[in-house]
Parts: sequence; C-alpha cells; structure tokens
Amino acid sequence: MAKDSPRLSTCVNVAALLLVGLGLLVVAIGFGFDYLFPGSSAGFNIAQFLLVVCGLILSLASLAMRGRKLRRRVFLMIRKEILKVSFIILITLVMLEFLLLALGIGTYYPTEIPEKWLEPVPWYTCDNSGCHYVYDKLPDLCNEGNYAIRGCIVNRQGRLDTEDFVAVDDGDARMRILMLGDSFTAGHSADIGKSYVEIVETNFPDSLVWNTAISATGTNHALASFETYAPMLKPHISVLGFVMNDFDDNAAPIDSYLVAKNIETNGLLWLRQYRIDLWGNVIKLDHQSDLYYRKRDVDPPANEFERLVGMTRLGTLVLRMSDSLGAVFFDDARFNRKVEITREYLQKLRDRAVEHRSALLVVLVPKAENVDSNSERYRVAIGLMRELEIAYIDPIDALGAEDYAPDPDNHWNNAGHQKVGAMVSACLEVYFTGGDLSDCEHVGSP
Repeated sequence: MAKDSPRLSTCVNVAALLLVGLGLLVVAIGFGFDYLFPGSSAGFNIAQFLLVVCGLILSLASLAMRGRKLRRRVFLMIRKEILKVSFIILITLVMLEFLLLALGIGTYYPTEIPEKWLEPVPWYTCDNSGCHYVYDKLPDLCNEGNYAIRGCIVNRQGRLDTEDFVAVDDGDARMRILMLGDSFTAGHSADIGKSYVEIVETNFPDSLVWNTAISATGTNHALASFETYAPMLKPHISVLGFVMNDFDDNAAPIDSYLVAKNIETNGLLWLRQYRIDLWGNVIKLDHQSDLYYRKRDVDPPANEFERLVGMTRLGTLVLRMSDSLGAVFFDDARFNRKVEITREYLQKLRDRAVEHRSALLVVLVPKAENVDSNSERYRVAIGLMRELEIAYIDPIDALGAEDYAPDPDNHWNNAGHQKVGAMVSACLEVYFTGGDLSDCEHVGSP
C-alpha cells in the first residue's frame, strides 16, 4: 500500500486536530447552553446532552483519523461518495436547525424587520462645536410637555445656559469659568439652580460661567467645545466633568448618539450610532430596526452577511460563542485602546488650555456603583490625571448612595450636586486668591 506524502500527512493531521478542537467546542457549547442562550430552561436538558454526545463523537473520530490505514479507507470512501457525504452533511445541518427551532431557541437577529421605526428629531444636532440642541426647534417640543424642564432652558448656541455665548472683552475684570462635560455637568436630576455648576455661579456671583455640557458626550466633545468657546470667553479656568463612560464615548465620533422618536409610541430614544468591533474599527449602524435588536440585547449587524448568519439557529451559536470568546480574549485590549484614545484627548485639552492661558481642573464623577469601591476605570482615570499632570477633584469619599437619584437615573440628586459644588467652589476660591490648584482640598497632585 502506497504511503501518504509527508505534506498530505501533515495537512491531514492538522485537519484532524482542528476537528478535535471543533468537537470539544461543541461539547463546551452543550455545557454552556444556558449562558449562550439567556432565557433557556435551567438545568442540563436533552439538547445539551445531544450536543455533548455529538461533540465527543466528532473529537474521538477525528483522533482516530490520525491513523494512516483508517484515514486512507475513509478518504477513498469520501472520494467515491462525495455527493452522498455532502448531502448527509447538509441534511444534518438542516435537522440541527429544526431541532433548535423545535426547542424554542431564538435567533441572534430578528427574522422580520419593519421598514421604519424611528424618526430623527430636528432639535438635536452635532457639528464642529460638539453636540447641542437646536434653539429654534426645541420650543415646540417643550411646549408639548414632552421634555424635561432643564432641557428646555437653552441659549441660542443650543447649550443648557441662561445666557448666550458672545465674545468677551479681554479687559473684563470678571473671573471667567468654562464648564465642560456631559449630563452630570449639565445638571440632570438636580432642580433648577441646584446643580453643581449653578452652585458655583451662586458662590461667585461676579464671575462669568459658561456651561457647554451636553448629555451622552465624552472628552472629544469637551475638546470641540473648548476649541469653539475658549477663544470667545478667554476663561481663567476650564472645568471638565469626567465620567467613567467617557472612555467608551471617546472611542466613537462626537455624534455617538442618534436622538430619535419612536413612531409607534411617540417616545424619545437615545441610540448609539456606532459599534466598535474587536479590532477597534468604528462601524456606522442602521437603527431603523433598533427596537427589535434592543429586545435581544445585541447591536444591529455590521453587514448583511452577519445578519443572514444571525437569522439561523446554528449561526446564532457561532455569534454567541464569538461574543463569549470576545469578552474573554478581547475586552482588555479594547479597553486599553479606549484608554489610549482618552489619554490623547485629555492631553490635547490640557495643551490647548495652556495655549489659551486657562488653568484646567477635572472633576472626577463616580457613578453610584463606584461609591463603595473604586472601579478599575476610576483608578485608570486617576492614573491618567496624574500622568498628564492635570489637577483633579476626587469626591468619591464624600458621596454616598443617598446622593444619587434612584434607578434607572443614577445622576447626582440635589444633595450630591451640593457636595460637589461646595468642593469645586472651595477649589476655585483657592485658585482665585492666588493659590495653586494642587493646594485644593480633595485635589490630587502628581
């Protein structure tokens, strides 16, 4: 009997090992069925048993295929019966698909997609100055009573401020403060006049404070707002509210969110417009079927091929496994990329502040879950401030659960804003009286 060529033998051995790995993967899917398919019945059921048995058979058969005599007989049989083998494989896949269907297993992506669910709103937009409301369009929404009262107080630049932003005379003796940030700095969940920015304004009545903060934005938005308004205000100090989700926001373009109206319910939705894949690529999403995807706790597909795969049960297994493996092997790398991007934005903001002769102060914003113990992101944020020599206020020790609005809001309530406003005011008092920001209480210095 002729021997196999070394090259063929090597290829067959590699293929056999890959099939062994595939079999073990099927076994793992069987044992991890409940995790891969949230909502499935608890316990080790018949579907899991079948998957484990099939995986073990595949692995053992693949190991046996490494034997030369058995391998040659199998290859000769396959060569003669290639059509039959292909047909059997196809029928097996179809039967597995119907088995999963009979067991009530849903698909990763919906099989029916409505033509149109969402209508982008006309009163929110993003441009070179960052994201903001559209002054001429917002009154209609507010008059209908469909928006929070704080969101209805905007200036002509579309920012949550009672005064328009107009160029300031450089010789003006008033202390000038530029506020940058997201919903915490915008004052969400605080009564009018009770946000930490408004407390600073009250404590420094002769100062000029511009609040450029807008919900659901990151440091990239803050940098764009600084570039637009710092030349007009010429701030003595710029204060950035940094929330831990800024790491995520910074990885996407400034217009991270699409603000849209649900055509059926007339309710408002803030939807992420982009998805970041495992390699850090930014993918623009189609949100017309977003509500369908949201019910399944997945992002819309990045392309048509992915959608077609996710509309099958077997394809759903592959995508669920991809999610699980991605969480295990890629989460750290993805977060590290977000940290690098955030470092670049913070460094640019610091350097631009120096060019405009404006001191930079960062207010770290712990979320409710950070109060009891610092999260990794919180520790990384502090490390970035120290590395970049940016003065910061860390209010975490002064805040408690009672300083946050209830779920699902979780912004600071009046009490939380009062505490942070007092800290920022004390720091500004030190700075305005000739001290250094690193001398402020609760301010970390490198």
